[in-house]
Amino acid sequence: MTRRNLLIMVGIVLVVVAVGAIAAFSYLQSLTALKPLEITYSTEQIALPEVYSCAGGSEDSPGIAKEILNLETDDIFVAGGTNAMPDDVWQAYNFRVPLLKNSTRNLLFNGSCFFRSPDVPVDCEGEACFTIETIVDYTWLKLTTIIGQSCFPDMAGCSGDVVNAGYLSINTIAKCHHIVYDGPIIYELSDGRGNLYVMHATGTGTPDLNPALPIGWTLTKRTIDEPLVLLPFGGGDNCYYNVVRDNLVQSYHQYAYSGEEYPPAQ
Repeated sequence: MTRRNLLIMVGIVLVVVAVGAIAAFSYLQSLTALKPLEITYSTEQIALPEVYSCAGGSEDSPGIAKEILNLETDDIFVAGGTNAMPDDVWQAYNFRVPLLKNSTRNLLFNGSCFFRSPDVPVDCEGEACFTIETIVDYTWLKLTTIIGQSCFPDMAGCSGDVVNAGYLSINTIAKCHHIVYDGPIIYELSDGRGNLYVMHATGTGTPDLNPALPIGWTLTKRTIDEPLVLLPFGGGDNCYYNVVRDNLVQSYHQYAYSGEEYPPAQ
């Protein structure tokens, strides 16, 4: 083989590698880009079905959430079903794209009941209310579908799971989840405009009252006299929640809204 032909072959290989790298980078960018919210929903809280069962949890706290996100479908699965991934396997397991392990979170609520997967009709009964899929040889319950994502006060401060100081990520999700806080202590996030959020998970197991919040937002430790009960919003057959995350990987469910629709007109 002549030197010229060798150089041509090397050049072709380098071009193929470069094109592949660009395609892989573009694919990853498309998977991790924030998904704009394209719906408006009522902030009316829904009621539990007259007859329901719980999956992926029970009326007792599940303790540690084991969740995976499918970046291609925007579906989130929680370990559940007849062959759920054990805690020791979860800690060491590495998923491959498009599957992404949600950050391990220590839960702060006392009661938890997933009463329906978001892709199941509202008139379902029994086991038919839950979508179970086998992923990496374990069974997973479809818990959530991401409907839209945002970052406050602007989009520059959030990238994937990373939230910069002074920002909050906001995920609007479809999740049919009944949550109970027995108290007496809750950690309440407020934007100062009537929107309230209760902390449901931390990365460390200990709430930190000093995240770097946007201007006007506050996080306080509050005592409640009776259990705080959360049910999804949207009215009718819908199951929507807004889930907020701060720069310390602390997460919150919105439970009070300043208006009758989300997102507000202004």
